[in-house]
Amino acid sequence: MNTRIHVSGLSYFCTDDKLRQAFIPFGTVVLAQVVRDEWGHSLGLGIIHMGRSEDVERVFNEHQRFEISGSRVDLWEPSDPEDPQAERKVAYDLRDTRAEQTGQAKGHEESQKAFQHMAVLGHRL
Repeated sequence: MNTRIHVSGLSYFCTDDKLRQAFIPFGTVVLAQVVRDEWGHSLGLGIIHMGRSEDVERVFNEHQRFEISGSRVDLWEPSDPEDPQAERKVAYDLRDTRAEQTGQAKGHEESQKAFQHMAVLGHRL
């Protein structure tokens, strides 16, 4: 199993440290990074690398809804590294539910496009 988790729906004021603190209760956090544009502005996305695959399993088994810095976020486990374009959703997707209720699915689609764009550019997530 993977040791990586993708996060979407982060507050634009979330820092790397706040992101790291949210995952420490589940195990060793090797990397916690808020994805930023070329000007340093948050894209509302984050990347987590846990120390062990068991830590990732614990995150998804214990929390169906996750909140970081006051924002409810979506957690994703990246798919097989052989297929960087695909992502498999493994946690409850609050944003999709909210988007369906309010008709605002655009934010979630933009998050997915940003992750896919990074994969195409060869960034290791």
